[in-house]
Amino acid sequence: MLKKYFLKKLFFFILTIWIGVTILFIISRLMPVNPINIIMGRLSLLGTQINQSQFESIKKTFMNLYGLDKPLIMQYFSFIKGIISGNFGPSFSFFPKPVSELIYNSMPWTIGLLATCVIFSWFIGNLIGGIAGFYNQKKISKVLESIFLILYPTPYVIMALLLVFFFIYLIPIFPYFGGRSMGIVQEFSLRYFFGIIKHAFLPALSVILISMGGWFLSMRALTINTKTENFVEFAELRGLSKRKIMFGYVMRNCLLPQLTGLALQLGFIFNGALVTEYIFAYPGLGHLMYYAITNSDLNLMLGIAFFAVIGITIATLIIELTLPLIDPRIRFKE
Repeated sequence: MLKKYFLKKLFFFILTIWIGVTILFIISRLMPVNPINIIMGRLSLLGTQINQSQFESIKKTFMNLYGLDKPLIMQYFSFIKGIISGNFGPSFSFFPKPVSELIYNSMPWTIGLLATCVIFSWFIGNLIGGIAGFYNQKKISKVLESIFLILYPTPYVIMALLLVFFFIYLIPIFPYFGGRSMGIVQEFSLRYFFGIIKHAFLPALSVILISMGGWFLSMRALTINTKTENFVEFAELRGLSKRKIMFGYVMRNCLLPQLTGLALQLGFIFNGALVTEYIFAYPGLGHLMYYAITNSDLNLMLGIAFFAVIGITIATLIIELTLPLIDPRIRFKE
């Protein structure tokens, strides 16, 4: 039974990736922007003196290099083959660097920043939200709710710009751009490590403050509803302590949907925090995606989008496989 369930989910996992990859390919070919024409336009802006025949010859070479001179169906199969082998081709804007190298260089920065932000905001937001929901009649609960109701709808760009204004221009205690201090050799040392933390602090804070608001509000609402259930009243009649009821009965049940949200949030990490990383010039996937979009780097956009599809699909698969183990109300069925 368990094997059948696993194989079924694995089949849909592969099918979802294939559909996602196919949609990415179709969208990329329907885009009104021709990256080869952009490359040729840049050559013209450089003041290169070439005649029409040389221009067409260079354009033909680029078309052949990026496989855009083949029939559409052949381009699709080449695209699928490249994804399976991990080869997304050369970047249009960072030529001749391969897309995979650019992504692998940026991925650790995004994973390190966003994974930490998501897990930290999830833990703190749910903890505070659960306590505030359990004691929702207290004044402090109302104050926290008001604060997070203001923070949660705030756009990331506004939060990031406010942090830049206060902690870079008004009180210049944090660096403005980059992921590490310039002039420091990349090595495993405390100085290098603290330099990375210092550069990541403001981008992380902008993400955590807003994300924590969402977790707080949802956990508070779940806790308020759950604490009126019959099993909670029965626990109170048994004379259990408030602490035991809150953590062992109420918040434990409320965490099930929150775990699903956490897994999906971790899956979205591979999108990168585009706005935040751009504002702070943080060298992650979001900043790389922004550069790819503004420079019409088709291969780079497809490579980053593919990893986003993989991340979300894997997160969904993990949820479906682990929820029956976490939630006793879910059972494997034929």
